[in-house]
Amino acid sequence: MSPGAPGRLAARIAEVASTAPERLAVVSPRASVGYAELLRRARRTAEDWRAESPVPRRHLVAGCAVETAVAVVAAAIADVGLLLLDAQGRPGEHERVRSIFRTAPPTGAAGLGLTSSGVDGPPKCVERPWSAVASNAAAFASALGLGEGEVVLCTTPPHHSYAVCGGIVGSLMAGATCVGAARRTGPAALAAALDRHRVDVLLSVPLLYQWYAGGLAVARPPRLCLSAGSPFLPDQRAAWERGVGWPVGEHFGTSEHGMLTVDAEGRADGVGRALAGVELAVAPGGEVVVETSGAPGRLLGADGTSETLAGPRRTGDLGRLDADGRLRLLGRAGGVINIAGNKVSAAEVEASVRGYAPVKDCAVVGDTSVPGATRLCLFVEATDAFRRDELRALLAMALAPYKVPQAIHRVGALPRSAAGKILRAELLDTLR
Repeated sequence: MSPGAPGRLAARIAEVASTAPERLAVVSPRASVGYAELLRRARRTAEDWRAESPVPRRHLVAGCAVETAVAVVAAAIADVGLLLLDAQGRPGEHERVRSIFRTAPPTGAAGLGLTSSGVDGPPKCVERPWSAVASNAAAFASALGLGEGEVVLCTTPPHHSYAVCGGIVGSLMAGATCVGAARRTGPAALAAALDRHRVDVLLSVPLLYQWYAGGLAVARPPRLCLSAGSPFLPDQRAAWERGVGWPVGEHFGTSEHGMLTVDAEGRADGVGRALAGVELAVAPGGEVVVETSGAPGRLLGADGTSETLAGPRRTGDLGRLDADGRLRLLGRAGGVINIAGNKVSAAEVEASVRGYAPVKDCAVVGDTSVPGATRLCLFVEATDAFRRDELRALLAMALAPYKVPQAIHRVGALPRSAAGKILRAELLDTLR
């Protein structure tokens, strides 16, 4: 079987099953499956799907890592499209995305369907060919130094690219075990799982590392912790280092292209180097551009359009590459807001806001709801010690007048994606 074939994932599972059939492949809070059993169940599912004529594109509400793994491997074997949906999504949300995926134009490269986070606008539907998913996941596992028999624990839900491509498929391509944690797994439960499963690699997101920073009492810490989904802010890293102290590296990826970089050294100065099969560049203006080898994915629109994601593509992230090829992210390209002809960096303003102790997190957006003018609006999560006048005074000392938000909204919690990214589009919706 050629390395780029849709069956590459199944071939790798079969290889492991031939020598270690009982080795656990995937574990969820209420189920587990070994390599041999995973392959058997996936093959049977693929046969059932092939019996239908024509073979329909599939979808799965991905609430269980084991069920997700079976469906993913089955779809790769049958070479059919599989859309993963958020188990906490609403029926209307699911139907909108299913309709986009179901009616997509035919292609010779069916693959894994994911929805983007919706950070800057309505979520999009992305389909990445199975060959690209397998190759990219193998490169991710290699960058982690993941070996056969090692254990990866992922705290993000299995509909998310980080969990399914990096955690599940990456582990399977390495002959390792992927443990999927329950949603909202607290510090005590996480510590127990790390010891019970003898976890080697922990995949999580900044918001959860911040929660776990109070302490994780374990007998055997993981050899590597990785953070992704949003920037690991200095205060979050400092809290983690005080409370836990294990090195944390960062990872950068997108739904459209998969895993892009890994910092397995925990250097705290960027998101690491590009994976095998990934080329990174920075365009004039600072936007990160990515190009991946192998079959390209496609972006599916609600209007029935299909855009092939081939060649160099802008990511929407601003960054800088150092002489060693390490990438440092500097914010979102859309984070530059035009205020009366002045360019304002949302990341710069947010960094100043976080210097006010009562603020736990924040987001700056440009409000265009009033015709003819854009207002700078700030949303904050804060403690009861928060005072708007104190924050305004601090910002007036640190920033040019046009960079000081004209409106400050205190919220109980900023809306976030499953990966912890702030959903700025939802914040804008509250202003309209």
